[in-house]
Amino acid sequence: MTLRNYLILCAAGSVLTVLVLLLVPSIGQTVEGLLIAFLSSNAT
Repeated sequence: MTLRNYLILCAAGSVLTVLVLLLVPSIGQTVEGLLIAFLSSNAT
């Protein structure tokens, strides 16, 4: 896989992830809850 193809794949995956988080509220809330739980458990 060339660098150009890898960068295109990463960009497409990032855009798709952001769109899913914005357009599907239940998934966005789940991810937000997991992030808050992770951050609060690792806070010192």
